[in-house]
Amino acid sequence: MKFLPSVHLPCHPWMAMVILPLLLLLVPLAAAQWSSCSKSDDYKSNSTYVANLSLLSSTLPKKAASSTTLFATSIMGNFPDIVYALTLCRGDSNASACESRVTTAFQDLLRLCPYKKNAAVYYDPCMLKFSNKNFLATTTVNDPLFIVNTKNFTTNADITQRLLFTLINSMAQLAANSLRRFTTSRLDVGSSPTLYCLMQCMPDLIPHDCESCFQDILNSTLEYLGGKQGGRVLGTRCYMRYEMYPFFQGDPKLRIINLAPHVPTINNTTTPATVYPQSQPPDAAPPPEGKVTVQEHNGKVSINNQAATNRPEEYALVWRLEERSSEFTLFDFPEILQATHNFSKENLLGQGGFGPVYKG
Repeated sequence: MKFLPSVHLPCHPWMAMVILPLLLLLVPLAAAQWSSCSKSDDYKSNSTYVANLSLLSSTLPKKAASSTTLFATSIMGNFPDIVYALTLCRGDSNASACESRVTTAFQDLLRLCPYKKNAAVYYDPCMLKFSNKNFLATTTVNDPLFIVNTKNFTTNADITQRLLFTLINSMAQLAANSLRRFTTSRLDVGSSPTLYCLMQCMPDLIPHDCESCFQDILNSTLEYLGGKQGGRVLGTRCYMRYEMYPFFQGDPKLRIINLAPHVPTINNTTTPATVYPQSQPPDAAPPPEGKVTVQEHNGKVSINNQAATNRPEEYALVWRLEERSSEFTLFDFPEILQATHNFSKENLLGQGGFGPVYKG
């Protein structure tokens, strides 16, 4: 199957915004995360493997941040305690944010997969994997593979399959041939739902291997995500995310205005995947109802959720607000949900004048 590029686009969606004063200091956003831990190959708390992981956790974030592609691999130690590691930050990230996120990923992965020699964690902005086996030598293996989806479209199922096929088919070649193996797009075809998409490969892949990886992403998307309003296919070597609202920084690099005439027969032999039925972590609690209000109060954020949480097309990001104003920082509603773990009880600090106060 040949991937074909598309054309450029500005975007102009309806926007739902939450504004915070710039002086408000928040800890790093607790982004949705999906992790994979080996069932065997444990290490001991005082082992050389732990020492090697500790060295990696202090060097790999800086190595990724100093790379023009925000990508890094590393090998630490000697057999039998050797550790192989790989990390990548999303193509619209910056160096300082990347270093912070990879550092947090190490901390979270050690907590999520204690004493496991093989582990991986995926966030929206970055991923990290380490192992005692040399997975770095195999650029064609994209596991562990996670599929994350949202609720169904009301649109005809055949049309949604064509929408998803058109998205990935149009973007793959452009992403594979870019420096960061990364691109974004907006699909805006007639009366069909507007979709935004992001695709990225590991920058150490040659374009051909990157396109092959995207072919597997396409197969998994059509198998698992057909008819869904949004979703992610997250792998070690490449990944894809699409939504009905813009979720990445900057304008989309492509505008896609024509649907593919049909969806060709797809090879159903896909990489085994772990499927999550929602975009938030599986243990996330539903947010409370009410309206959105945000205020600064002793370094905390007071938020009452909006009843429109199921209207994702109204969620949009104004990413360049800080460039135009020194007074405000803008966060979209999904970010607020992630920052508070979906308004979880663990993040509830108390009651303020504008409603419940949550830690973000």
